[in-house]
Amino acid sequence: MSSRLPPELQKLFTPRPPLEHAPPVDRAPDAKPRPKVAGIAQYVAELLNAPKGTPTETVQQRKERIKKERALQTQENIARAMSVWDPSLNLHATEDPYKTIVVARLNYDATEQILRDEFGRFGPIAAIKMVNDLDGNFRGYAFIEFEREGDMRDAFKAADGMRILGRRIVVDVERGRTVKGWLPRRFGAGLGGTRIGDKTVNQKAPGRFDPAALSDHQLGHARRAANRDRPRPDRYAEHGSSRRRLSRNRSSSRARGSSYERRDRERDRDRDRYRDRDRDRDRDRDRDRDRDRDRYRDRDDDRDRHGHARYRSRSPSSRAPRRDRSHDRGAGGSSSHHSRRY
Repeated sequence: MSSRLPPELQKLFTPRPPLEHAPPVDRAPDAKPRPKVAGIAQYVAELLNAPKGTPTETVQQRKERIKKERALQTQENIARAMSVWDPSLNLHATEDPYKTIVVARLNYDATEQILRDEFGRFGPIAAIKMVNDLDGNFRGYAFIEFEREGDMRDAFKAADGMRILGRRIVVDVERGRTVKGWLPRRFGAGLGGTRIGDKTVNQKAPGRFDPAALSDHQLGHARRAANRDRPRPDRYAEHGSSRRRLSRNRSSSRARGSSYERRDRERDRDRDRYRDRDRDRDRDRDRDRDRDRDRYRDRDDDRDRHGHARYRSRSPSSRAPRRDRSHDRGAGGSSSHHSRRY
């Protein structure tokens, strides 16, 4: 059959030459060299006499070590700064501290002219000291000195909590030169409530900090956070870990109890909300049902009233008597057929 094809197509059916044999690249598994396996009895003596390695610290131990080192460094920096700190030697301070107020939590865009316009209504201002950092940027608080002490007291009472450029400010008297033993916030003191503990205790809302607003649990937590880094007496050194563990368990159980109470309170509030909503829905449904019933009753009454009137008008007894035309025409003019018809 293929002999009848043209030569060009017969070339397509020509077989190719056979493939050349190539030796395998890899060797057989049995021909491969294997590692020599021996015992470890000859190395036991060396393992017993080997030097012991130093234990490495865990991630938690490293965090605690770094935390202690930072706390110690902070205490050293505070002690070093307190040794040279004297507010009475500040050359940039106001002249009379008893006529000076400090205005904190200001907007960083506030200027001296804005403060003069806001506090000038309380009385004449002697000087305004804007506190800047080393780069000349405003730090958000300033000292305002009045010419009269009475004006300073009026500003202290009335301006506390006032809004300037959208921020609620805090006004207080100057305590660095008027209160003996006073220390600012950078030395771990002050009157603010933003750094007394963790995020559950610190103040977040703007305005003056009120310690009376904290609950007993929050106050206890803040005291424990403040006294955590203080050295314990020798009589507590033996039972320090157990006491710390007991206080931690009590605080965690108290916090857990408060979370349970808050969850129960929210559940009761949701249940009351759903109950009120169901009660309102039932009341609306009953009101609609009563309204539909009254509407149907009025429609039935109207139907009965009109239907009875139609029936009464169609009854033969209610019809008006027809006139007898035979009497109107006379005796001779009417026929018997008409008389019988009526």
